[in-house]
Amino acid sequence: MLNDALKLLREKTAGHIDARDTERATLLSWPGNPAIQVDGDQEPYPAEKLVFAEYLQERRIDAVFEVKQPSTSALTGVLVLPSPLQAGDRLIVSRLTGQRYYVLGKDVGSSGG
Repeated sequence: MLNDALKLLREKTAGHIDARDTERATLLSWPGNPAIQVDGDQEPYPAEKLVFAEYLQERRIDAVFEVKQPSTSALTGVLVLPSPLQAGDRLIVSRLTGQRYYVLGKDVGSSGG
């Protein structure tokens, strides 16, 4: 009986996000001029209303590589870490003041991706 109750609880809370100020959204466009559609809202939110976590954005890192063999030399370059986001991704967002949203990350709960 306890197992049945736990199973029912898991089923009812399978897609639930715990934080009250956290919502789900769909990324409508990325990376140029990003926009999201928050579940339950009529209008999408444009780029000026969005703040993306740094790890979700493309990052450029200046790098110096030292090569020891056959002779010592240094190479400089830029490493580009692409954004993991794509248009159509489901997102976890948090409402900020002034009808702005902070994009926390991708929602992988239902799709597994």
